[in-house]
Amino acid sequence: MKNQNKIITLALLLTVLFTQQTIAQAIIDGFITPKNKGSVSLSFSHENYDEFFLAAQRMDAPGRLGGQITTQSIGLYANYGITDRLNVVLNLPYIIAQGDGNENIPQDDGSFQDQQIQDFQDMAIYLKYQAYEHSFDAGHLSLIPALGFGTPLSDYAADDLLSVGNGATFFDMRGIVHFKANNGLFIEGQAGHSFRSDEVPDAWVFAGKMGYAHEKFYVDFGFHTQISESDAPDIGQAVFSAARVNFTQLSLSAYYPVLPSVGISVGVGQYIDGRNVGLATRFSGGVVYSF
Repeated sequence: MKNQNKIITLALLLTVLFTQQTIAQAIIDGFITPKNKGSVSLSFSHENYDEFFLAAQRMDAPGRLGGQITTQSIGLYANYGITDRLNVVLNLPYIIAQGDGNENIPQDDGSFQDQQIQDFQDMAIYLKYQAYEHSFDAGHLSLIPALGFGTPLSDYAADDLLSVGNGATFFDMRGIVHFKANNGLFIEGQAGHSFRSDEVPDAWVFAGKMGYAHEKFYVDFGFHTQISESDAPDIGQAVFSAARVNFTQLSLSAYYPVLPSVGISVGVGQYIDGRNVGLATRFSGGVVYSF
């Protein structure tokens, strides 16, 4: 059981290393933490892009911001087993977004664009419940529904050219199917719907990953997809926060324990397609303490 707890802890940490700053992504997966067990982690990520999709057209990043956008984030993440079947997950990110342009050069209307903004983004809390489990000779299957809630932690501007988030309160409903083989290999998929407040469009979310989970090593390869409401406007037709945002991101993550209760993780992610989203490359790392 102790070794299994380590595997669950490191797997949960890696789900939070790929949270894009303006879109609520999946910070949950199919590993369930036992009662009174959990982890707390501190993660850092660096993301930048010089191309983005304006609607479905691929374009250079805005020249007013120097043609390149960089986002850094510091995230506090925690998970805890309320029971052997019910888990709570919490995520608190701090975002620093900047452009490479000169903030002293006026825009076309004579105003000046801030080249860096930073603030707390959106608190997110999820509950997930192992509603069904079945053991086979080859492994273990779980079906897990989950509910999530998030809301801005600060009064940041959501509709500026640079922003740390979309300013929406959201409510998520997810379903997860997870299978872990006795040899450590696993595969899972999840799907759900995210309801957003104000003008931010609702969206369908899909994610999946496969990998290997062992007490001394963990690695996974995954994808994450968001599809906004098809009748939502594109950038230029409404304020930024109301824009339709679609994307697909691929990610690769790994974890290695350095002490009995402490480990380090690394990861890389790449947006490969989308609508009204930057084609960003993300590098991440974290330190996790498990108990």
